[in-house]
Amino acid sequence: MCRFITLLLTKLLAMPDATLAIFAAATGSLFVAYIAENFFDVQPCILCIYQRIPFAVVSALSIIALIFRDNDKMVRTVLSLCALAFFINAGIAIFHSGVELHWWAGTDECGVNPLVLKQIANLREVLLKTPLVSCDAINFTLFGLTMANWNILASFGLGLFSLLAAFRSCLNWAKQPSCSVCCPCGTDTPD
Repeated sequence: MCRFITLLLTKLLAMPDATLAIFAAATGSLFVAYIAENFFDVQPCILCIYQRIPFAVVSALSIIALIFRDNDKMVRTVLSLCALAFFINAGIAIFHSGVELHWWAGTDECGVNPLVLKQIANLREVLLKTPLVSCDAINFTLFGLTMANWNILASFGLGLFSLLAAFRSCLNWAKQPSCSVCCPCGTDTPD
């Protein structure tokens, strides 16, 4: 069983499987948010909208990594940027969870729906008709966790996965000591 898991992780962390998994996770997260909003009437607050941005960035970055999959240095850089975007998203989700739990106040925009601002001509009418979605309002839970809570777990896990995929050759430096990231001076063993 342990050998099977090792082989599975080795394959999953290799290109292009790692980038395809990252793309699927980021795009799938955006799809879940779209489905929740449009089919289950789970209206997003401004912090929910902010949490979608890193997923969109990662989707675009993973496409770039797929295009340049033969350039190991470029792929490593792009996957590192994906990890950074996921960790930033985990930070936004932590902030959002704190707002939901009333540990701290939200942003100034937490009471205003950003989609309203696109219609300047009818702004007053739209503002009067549009219900405000407050950032501290919990409108969906699954197994006792809010969407922001789930996003913390998902983003942190995907960030770690992205880092592992980016530096997969460094994980086995004793067997393959040619990693220039682990051994930047060009020697065969790390300092």
